[in-house]
Amino acid sequence: MRRRALLLVGPALLVPRLLAGAAIAAEPAPPGLAALLRRFAAIPRSEARFSESKAIPELDLPLPSQGTLSWQAPDRLEKRTASPIEEVLRVAGDRLVYERPDRGIRQEFNLDDQPEMRALVEAIRGTLAGDLAALQRHYEIGFDTLPEEGWRMTLTPRSLRVRAAVQRILVSGRGPQVLQVETEGNGGVSRMQVTPGP
Repeated sequence: MRRRALLLVGPALLVPRLLAGAAIAAEPAPPGLAALLRRFAAIPRSEARFSESKAIPELDLPLPSQGTLSWQAPDRLEKRTASPIEEVLRVAGDRLVYERPDRGIRQEFNLDDQPEMRALVEAIRGTLAGDLAALQRHYEIGFDTLPEEGWRMTLTPRSLRVRAAVQRILVSGRGPQVLQVETEGNGGVSRMQVTPGP
């Protein structure tokens, strides 16, 4: 179940409180990143469609899925997979709920107890929230600007424990929109293409 949930988010280890202190907060943001995140922070809610492909070493063919993503400030993120099966991952604060309606499954987790899952959640949620401090708390951040308001963030988990499962997460987009999330971990790669709603 835990491996399945990791693959679903496609978006860090609970870093000890000492690491969340002034030393990390004082790190300068890469040029242009703070301005971009301020634009994200000004958007209180958004919806998008996604298509995701997961390449797993044990499988010959990638696993495709599609569905919707929704975000509502300050901290609510939902990933609803419509096919090939219906699944829901919903995060609010430090609580994550997993639902599989066709089997009557509903499980609730505390992100503090799921550090690898937290890594994936915070990559997407921290970006959509425009929360630079949260991103810096969990990741070393590389940031590149691209033509026509394009950008790419390279997120490397600070925790060695998390890095053993999630080596890095690439988040890219244009302006205050996430268009792709690529996760490298457990010997596989997950690529999520995101199409923002109107």
